[in-house]
Amino acid sequence: MSRTLRATCVSLALFFGASSCTADFQDGDEFFYLTSKDVSMPVWVTGNWQSNRIIVHIHGGPGTTNGIYFQKSSYQRLAEDYGIVYWEQRASGSAKGNSRSDLTMDQWLKDLDDLFVVLEDRYPDAEFVLMGHSFGGFYGPRWLLESGRQAKVKAWIEQDGAHDASCKSWQHCVDFALSKEVEGAEEFFRDVYRCDLTTNETNMIEDHDGKMVHLWLSEYVREAGGYDVDPDKVLTGAETTEILFHSMYDIFAVTKNSPLPLEGYYGTDLTPRLGEITVPTLVLWGTHDEITSHKNAQPGFEAYGAPSSQKRLVLFENSGHNPWAEEPDAFYDAVSGFLRDTVWP
Repeated sequence: MSRTLRATCVSLALFFGASSCTADFQDGDEFFYLTSKDVSMPVWVTGNWQSNRIIVHIHGGPGTTNGIYFQKSSYQRLAEDYGIVYWEQRASGSAKGNSRSDLTMDQWLKDLDDLFVVLEDRYPDAEFVLMGHSFGGFYGPRWLLESGRQAKVKAWIEQDGAHDASCKSWQHCVDFALSKEVEGAEEFFRDVYRCDLTTNETNMIEDHDGKMVHLWLSEYVREAGGYDVDPDKVLTGAETTEILFHSMYDIFAVTKNSPLPLEGYYGTDLTPRLGEITVPTLVLWGTHDEITSHKNAQPGFEAYGAPSSQKRLVLFENSGHNPWAEEPDAFYDAVSGFLRDTVWP
């Protein structure tokens, strides 16, 4: 975000008296902070959590926010049926506190462990489903691969996930951006970007001209049209205003923190181990997604170890990276149908 735009947004916030807004909670919603290793991470439990059927949502990133999901009709309809836990990850969104030394997958796994300790204590009769989008599609299976964790959830849902974060996978992004002849892309990928297809050694978390290399990559893919078929469906002006002035979410922090220089993510492909994940699994993917490439959808689905009767792959023909926003009705139908048929009949 530019300095001018940031100043304008701050001025608007002061004009509206919105510098300390709180979320417009529904009756029964709960909001608390999870504190782990000197970081306080907001947790919002909303929807029909009294059903004791609760979806634990892992947002994208690393370093973004849940603020882009909760307004959409797909998530709001799911919240009528189930509880949803919106949790801001360490150094993400409106989480408080950060240390570069703690930006590791090991710490992220510990944070999710801590979240489940709290949820199991606060909702002792509840059953949980884990759902992750984008980076959350790496985070979720990485956590489930640790001993004993699959027993904590009834199912896993991956949305346009980064379970394959290898250099081979990122090369799909590079090739797409180059094929669209985006200005500056050829020079960037020739002179700056490094991701070895053999060794998976990469400079994605290094800084280049004030931004992380991964952010440059993402911006070239976005400019090439690789994120969304219709970007206006993902975040409207009214929704941005609500995030700024009427929610607990902090998009200013997102512009500062995302993406994070997270150790243990870039260059890692979980596909060879996905067979160890045997809980019921739903894989969702937009066929126009070029940032977590749609080419990874089928191999990931086939690799998951759930019985064939307990796993599904749903492709969205009119979506890119965010089917929950671009095709909300089809997205709701896919998730609710899977939960109804396979998890909570």
